[in-house]
Amino acid sequence: MSISKEDAIQQIQSIEAQELLQQHRKQAITKTPVLAKAYDLVYKAYKRPYVNTGDDVLIIIANGWYFPTPEVKLYFEPVRGKFEYQLMQNNSNAGFNLATYHTAQWTSGLGLKAIPDSILIQDAYGTHTVKVESF
Repeated sequence: MSISKEDAIQQIQSIEAQELLQQHRKQAITKTPVLAKAYDLVYKAYKRPYVNTGDDVLIIIANGWYFPTPEVKLYFEPVRGKFEYQLMQNNSNAGFNLATYHTAQWTSGLGLKAIPDSILIQDAYGTHTVKVESF
């Protein structure tokens, strides 16, 4: 979802924005992770050689932004045994930012024998197929 600066200012002042802020504060109190719901989420996935083994390492990057929310931490949660991942957010009550920009990165850390041509990433908007490119 793209939004202009003027629309962003209007939305910050809206009732919906205040309700969203209250929702994030409630999640911060309970410390309950939820599927990420950032604006303009963009995903990239790469594979690169792991040492000299012939296997690859998987690197996933997500970028998006939030307003009006307290500080939000983004991270990937792998689905066991599959090339599927959930982009999660964990709200904290550490501070309040008018506009926040976030990047989450994940790497397999180990050589994987067969990284597919695409992976699945789930966020609050649904499941997305992301092409895996060479690094």
